[in-house]
Amino acid sequence: MVIKYQTFVNKNLLIVRFEGDFCIENYKAHVLDMVQKPEWSSINKFLVDLRFVTINNGTDIIDEIINIKENIIKKKHISVQLVDKPKITALSHLLQLELNNQDFDINFCSSVKKSIKLLELNDDEIEFKKMLSSLEHTF
Repeated sequence: MVIKYQTFVNKNLLIVRFEGDFCIENYKAHVLDMVQKPEWSSINKFLVDLRFVTINNGTDIIDEIINIKENIIKKKHISVQLVDKPKITALSHLLQLELNNQDFDINFCSSVKKSIKLLELNDDEIEFKKMLSSLEHTF
């Protein structure tokens, strides 16, 4: 799995795009790396682009992702998963149901326009799509 990402400190935003076969170990390693970065403290909005990832091990990973959010991320934030496949949409919905009972504001949607709205950003959709397609870092 390839993880592309970029922080936008002026927007308090982290954009992460997963590509390839989802690997929980890579996800956890990336989260551990991110929480060590100085800009982490200012980030409270996450856009997770799941349109280019395949998830083979269904609901088993939900508990692991919840554990990572509760024990490593550990901060109140808005997270939007950008989805376009039925299985990933269903998994995102399960994650939303589990985590919205806590201090996390988890949403999912299938359009960039809706993700901008859910994240309460004032970005132009065309410019935001450019940001999504040109993320600076690879993990």
